[in-house]
Amino acid sequence: MASISFGFACTYSSPALPDIRKTIEFSASDSGWFGSLVTLGAVFGGLAGGQLLNLIGRRGTLWAAAAWFIAGWLCLIFAPSTALLFAGRVLTGVAMGMVALAVAVFISEISPPNIRGLLNTCANAVLCIGILLTFALGNAVMAVALFWVRESPRWLLQKGRRKDAIEALHFYQGPMISEQLEALDVSLANVQSFSLVDMTLPHIYKPFFCTLLPMFMQQASAVCVILFYAQDIFEDAGTSISAEDCTIIVGALQVVVLFVATALADRVGRKVLLIVSSVGSSASLTILGVSFYMKATKGQEFLDSFGWLPLVAIGIFFMSYAVGLGPLPWVLLGEMIPLKARGFATGVCTAILFALAFLVTKEYDDMQWIMGTAGTYWMFAVLLSGALALFVAFVPETKGKSLEEIELLFGKTDSSSSTESMDKDVEMNAR
Repeated sequence: MASISFGFACTYSSPALPDIRKTIEFSASDSGWFGSLVTLGAVFGGLAGGQLLNLIGRRGTLWAAAAWFIAGWLCLIFAPSTALLFAGRVLTGVAMGMVALAVAVFISEISPPNIRGLLNTCANAVLCIGILLTFALGNAVMAVALFWVRESPRWLLQKGRRKDAIEALHFYQGPMISEQLEALDVSLANVQSFSLVDMTLPHIYKPFFCTLLPMFMQQASAVCVILFYAQDIFEDAGTSISAEDCTIIVGALQVVVLFVATALADRVGRKVLLIVSSVGSSASLTILGVSFYMKATKGQEFLDSFGWLPLVAIGIFFMSYAVGLGPLPWVLLGEMIPLKARGFATGVCTAILFALAFLVTKEYDDMQWIMGTAGTYWMFAVLLSGALALFVAFVPETKGKSLEEIELLFGKTDSSSSTESMDKDVEMNAR
């Protein structure tokens, strides 16, 4: 339900902008702010959500997000002015930032390694369904559904609530939990309190940067531009099908492909899917750029012969994006960040992602003015291809590994924990 609400907020500007322009005076600059403010709100939501994960738990963070969603949608529903529309977008953006990291961490902590990718990808499939559903319904359903959700067993054990943790483990994984409980006890026994100095430790900063890279790739794909301004893009491209029908076709394709990706995430692996996704997205951005270039140079002659090409390009883009770039950065966020730094690091990663999203959507018009529409999409294709090369070189595969095994991939050893404890003891004695 949280993912459905995320989907509502994420793409609301695309169908809403044409109607808003008919009812109130709304300039091109206002449209840019309306599309991008949700990501600015998500920056603050990500930072706040990272702290809330530790303070009130994963479930508590989702409760907080539900409150922000409801407040934001009330502003949008009853908005008689531009200011209230902007406020509604910021408030729903704050909720988006909280949901983004809370869902990724929550699912990673409560699910077994062999289906963790499946469940995380499934959450993104539900997000895409949210894009196709009625806007107001999902937020109320999200708040009601949280009454039946149990808290993360890891967080409960961290807070000393062992009985509640055992009940939560039974709820999520059935009656046979002795092995999981023992593994959690061992894992948490090695977790020391977090400080910013810990970000200099290799087994913490390496997964942090390996998580940031696919998040950068996601935004380098220009997904927010295409999502937020889909109808405008189709109208500018001059497709042979109406802009409204194009967005529905693309949304339906994305849902179908995401369910395919859900089945593949734990079979093929995260890395392979992200590579395939990035290559397909980069190619489709190049084709979309060619479409705009040919329209500018050939005009109606191109539209008569190839008016379908922009729809095909964006269709390929969303199918490619749904296979990897959409869901898998969030899967890696929940898997790679060590428990010790999870609250802080997931908050920072989420904030950086939405800051990039804000920058891309807000400056899209300026980029078009400087480089042209075709040049803008070609630039995104080049950025994505460059980031993909770094991803292939540095990011490891996490398929089928427990969270503890993933920490070992980045060089964590038992001696790491003891060394950290010793360093802190030395600091305390020095004081």
